[in-house]
Amino acid sequence: MRRLLILIPILFLSFEAHALQVMIDPGHGGIDSGTSHLGVQEKDLVLKVAGYLKDLLGSNPQFTVQMTREKDQHVSLSERVKKAEKSQADLFLSLHANSNPSTRVKGTELYFQNSLPPDEESLLLAEQENQAEAVATNSAKSVESPSKKGDIMAIVEDLHRQHRAKSSLQITQLLAQDWSSAAIKQAPFYVVSKTTMPSVLIEVGFLTHPEEAKKLSSVKYQQEIAQKIYKAVVQYKEMMDKIEGQALE
Repeated sequence: MRRLLILIPILFLSFEAHALQVMIDPGHGGIDSGTSHLGVQEKDLVLKVAGYLKDLLGSNPQFTVQMTREKDQHVSLSERVKKAEKSQADLFLSLHANSNPSTRVKGTELYFQNSLPPDEESLLLAEQENQAEAVATNSAKSVESPSKKGDIMAIVEDLHRQHRAKSSLQITQLLAQDWSSAAIKQAPFYVVSKTTMPSVLIEVGFLTHPEEAKKLSSVKYQQEIAQKIYKAVVQYKEMMDKIEGQALE
């Protein structure tokens, strides 16, 4: 009985509103420049946007924020995931810039991982991003077969996957609200597939589109992108707090 009384306040504390831990992931870096057109390199562009976003989130006590890289350095995909897991991030935002053989294609694309099969174009883009480095393939061998786990653990993990998929879709939809032309897609990008927290990969625009590349290279537009992402994250935090509050009623 005494043990139960000790556990009760701990359970209540776990539901108190807390600062949302956000991990910002500026794609590429170092020897991996990503796509590059008209003098604009993806690795530099997304690092600048990430910096503006970090400043916005850092100025709000509702958030704590970290970045997978803060300078022009190479960070492996697996290391990015490890950093997010180690920090116990509540939300993972991966920033990238797009390219296309056609210079007429433009716009923002938002990717999250779910159980639905992605289209062929999304699969190709994910493969190109994932091939930026060689990902170790033997890690999957160490994963215990679900059939060997207890029924309760299997149920808990399934609920966690469902929550992650639902939350990833929610933040993606919030991001799309301020980008009228944004397309919501699904693809097996390594960083959004391997992280265990809600995550989304944001392709901020096409560097192969002349007009869009010019906009993306301007500080003003980079700050506008950061502001849009920040607004969506604030709305996401409010949504999560409301859901937790209702669960206690």
